[in-house]
Amino acid sequence: MELRHLRYFVVVAEEGSMNRAAQRLLTSQPSLSRQIIDLERQLDVRLLERTSRGVRLTPAGETLLPHAHQLLAMADATRETVAGTTALRQSVTIGVPPGTDGPWLIEVVDTIRERVPRAAPDFVEANSSEQLRMLRQGRLDICIVHQAPPDGHTVRKLHEEPLGIAVRPGHPLSAKATYRLGDLDGLRTLLHSQDQVPTQQHGLIAAAQAAGVRPHWHFARFTEHAYAHAYATEADAVLVGAHTAAAQLPAWRWGALTDLSLMMTTWLATEPNTRAVVREVAERIIGR
Repeated sequence: MELRHLRYFVVVAEEGSMNRAAQRLLTSQPSLSRQIIDLERQLDVRLLERTSRGVRLTPAGETLLPHAHQLLAMADATRETVAGTTALRQSVTIGVPPGTDGPWLIEVVDTIRERVPRAAPDFVEANSSEQLRMLRQGRLDICIVHQAPPDGHTVRKLHEEPLGIAVRPGHPLSAKATYRLGDLDGLRTLLHSQDQVPTQQHGLIAAAQAAGVRPHWHFARFTEHAYAHAYATEADAVLVGAHTAAAQLPAWRWGALTDLSLMMTTWLATEPNTRAVVREVAERIIGR
């Protein structure tokens, strides 16, 4: 059992709604639901039950709630006590892409607090181009970006996710488990804007042009609202990763592109001569 699970449980109990709790925690509802399910599995009990008005605690949940409050209070008090005996903490400003998963950020903060207690992390939400500019200007210490950083930075690959196609319900292609590039011919296809995920523009569009495939491209900046953009553009297909499709387009059929390998890569970048505390924080983020 981890403290973050207890934090999520307490917020859900206080809000009485998974949706409101997710908004308060700055995460998606499916992600929050998974965290609660993990806690229930670890305890081997059901903690919440759904009602027409939201969620309510089961008897086991009622029993856990005061203990969760007590454990979280003890953890906070311990951090304050330890912080009071350590040297002045140093600010480390970390850039993150819009829509970064809230629980992941909480885990990063917990890791930094535990392993680099002299660091005081602060997050700035910005797209890849903006982050790299802020890094050059000295306004960021660490970038987490979907655009390959230029030479001159210290760069590490943080994560890589295959991109595929999510096809709207009812479309003839939604019966397929996987897709080929030619399946996009004539389809209204939604992509992220170039400043968000350059791979989509450079890789997919170039490959389609070379193969004589002519989709009707639509571009938008989206993170948590893929369905709204797909609905607004009347898209037949959206280029996204499997995780995004499951969270934001659950009724759409997602499949890999079997004849074109496209990856959404996430890099971590710092300036080469950065402070020691920044290097420590970067290593802890990479090593999670």
